[in-house]
Amino acid sequence: MGIEPVLNLFVPSRGYWLTPVIIYLNSAIFVLTVLYTGSVMTFDPRALVMLGANYEPFTVAGQWWRLLTSVFLHGGLLHLVFNMIVLANIGIFLEPMLGRWSYAIVYLLTGLLASLTSLFFNVGAVSVGASGAIFGLYGFFLALLTTKLFKPEFRAAFLRNTLGFIAVNVAIGFMVGPIDNAAHLGGLVSGFALGYLWLPLIKRRAMRGRFS
Repeated sequence: MGIEPVLNLFVPSRGYWLTPVIIYLNSAIFVLTVLYTGSVMTFDPRALVMLGANYEPFTVAGQWWRLLTSVFLHGGLLHLVFNMIVLANIGIFLEPMLGRWSYAIVYLLTGLLASLTSLFFNVGAVSVGASGAIFGLYGFFLALLTTKLFKPEFRAAFLRNTLGFIAVNVAIGFMVGPIDNAAHLGGLVSGFALGYLWLPLIKRRAMRGRFS
């Protein structure tokens, strides 16, 4: 596999432009964070709180916007790079299938619900990152893979890959810190539920030949 197919994951195209835009937005916010903190690999949690991290004492005090802004902040370079690569790999499947507006709703809603889950289970912790929303997309895809929406051979292959990705990353989250597993699981479960909720709309979209 050459470098061109990988680079194409980050280039907007017909039916696939919102995912690259989200990646660009996260990257731009990361650059602003670097300029604000003077760091690249890791950021001081206090600086992240100032920039909009999900931090329970502030969030529950009325700064509920942190549930969303935290989804677009990252704790360092590797955190950003890993999340954006994973987002591109799931977005290339889901965005054409859902259409940009449904895709945006699923991404933002699962990100918010992931932040809420983190808020409940990680009292006093500083939480940032797109991984809750990304797990939401994987949960959504997993739900679709348990239906007859796809051909059996596609379903079997991607069901194994998706379950493997989820299992490995959840296990890493429990073994290695600091990783916000509560946000991951909150996003995963909410995405799985939304997958079944969205299924009739996806079927109608497929019948109209609007997958691209």
